[in-house]
Amino acid sequence: MKLKNKIHLSSTLLMFFVLAILALVIYFSFSNLSYNTEVERLKSEVEVMVTTFNTNTSQTPDDVLRAYVPIDGLIQEKNPSANTFNPIQRPTVQVQFPYDVEGTSGRLAIAGEQFAYVTTPVIWPNGEVVELIVAQSLREVTANLATLRIVLISVSLLAMIPIFLSSALLGRVLTRPIEGLTGTMQRIQRDGSFEKLPVSGDYRDELSQMGVAFNEMIELLEENYKKQEEFVSNASHELRTPLTVISSSADLMQRRGAQEPELQEEALSAIRNESERMRQLIEQLLHIARRSEAQMEWQKVNLSLVLDQVMTAMNASYNREFKLQLDDSSLPVTTDVQKLKQLLYILLDNARKYSEASIEMQAGKNGQVFVKIKDYGVGIPKQSLPHVFERFYRVDKARSRETGGFGLGLALAKELADSLHIELEIESIEQLGTTVTVVFSENFNVPELQSEQEG
Repeated sequence: MKLKNKIHLSSTLLMFFVLAILALVIYFSFSNLSYNTEVERLKSEVEVMVTTFNTNTSQTPDDVLRAYVPIDGLIQEKNPSANTFNPIQRPTVQVQFPYDVEGTSGRLAIAGEQFAYVTTPVIWPNGEVVELIVAQSLREVTANLATLRIVLISVSLLAMIPIFLSSALLGRVLTRPIEGLTGTMQRIQRDGSFEKLPVSGDYRDELSQMGVAFNEMIELLEENYKKQEEFVSNASHELRTPLTVISSSADLMQRRGAQEPELQEEALSAIRNESERMRQLIEQLLHIARRSEAQMEWQKVNLSLVLDQVMTAMNASYNREFKLQLDDSSLPVTTDVQKLKQLLYILLDNARKYSEASIEMQAGKNGQVFVKIKDYGVGIPKQSLPHVFERFYRVDKARSRETGGFGLGLALAKELADSLHIELEIESIEQLGTTVTVVFSENFNVPELQSEQEG
């Protein structure tokens, strides 16, 4: 069953149930009130009858009682064995009223007809106390209640007509945005396009908010899809060049390698270099692809010890000078040590590639713990700064080719920084150098801390 039909059916049944309950409450409340009113009225008449009967001296008891017999009612002795007088009843009452009624007043159904009754004692002229039953038919009240039932049923059925129509309209109004969302998703799936929902209003109701959220999701999917296409295109381009070099060198070796050993050595060297470039590219791609799958191993460590280890490794690996300046010997941070080292290695290696002078690293605390990596290289143009963390983006492609760069290092660094809750800030002036600042966040929840790293 469609959602609009469910809304239509459920709201209609709910309102029908509410109307039915309301009608029943009205009917039974009015019914009890009417019956109780008749019983009270009969009690008042009986009191007047008893007063007249006890003070009467001129008329016979039967004449006094006959004068007070209710319309459509009767008067009889409660104890028929006494046989003090014969029952008196109106011609319209043709029922045998029971003698064993309970209480002094109430209501009783006899042969499908409702009667109100009152029992009362009177003093007979001979001094004997006789208990009487005075009963009256409630035909008029029953007829009025039957009319009330018809009125309540008619009104309820008439009220169901606008309720039925309004619930159908409500179902269509509520499900129209959902149907639009479903149709849009089906068209996106069928055509492969990115289509947005038309959203109107002030965005305060939930359906409008759903449309806005869907449009934002479509924008994000479209952006990610374009980035994915660009990523695949750039990766294909980066792989095409070394593959072309390898293929050309292999062909050259096959044609002339046997006759010219120097040419063969040159071709082998080109194949080896391009294979190494491909290996580095694939490793960086795999790092990016697997970043989201890696489990974080959070530790509370002294950052100065980690920086000292990183700088020792860089000085041992490259014939360059890496300087470390610590403003404070104790810099406690919560991080994943291995991923932090990988991030620092990427930033230091990137600085090394584009600078011939020494590389400086400064660490301290200014409200938040920070690390600054500064080089004195070629720098980055101002218009390129917003794009340096994009995949395959290279400021100087010719320069990057010479240094073996693919434009993936800083993209991987940015993703590592995001996973470590670290903010990267970059400042650069052309021909003067670049400074990358690593800022550690202190306001994030760590799921579970490992044991502290020992120095």
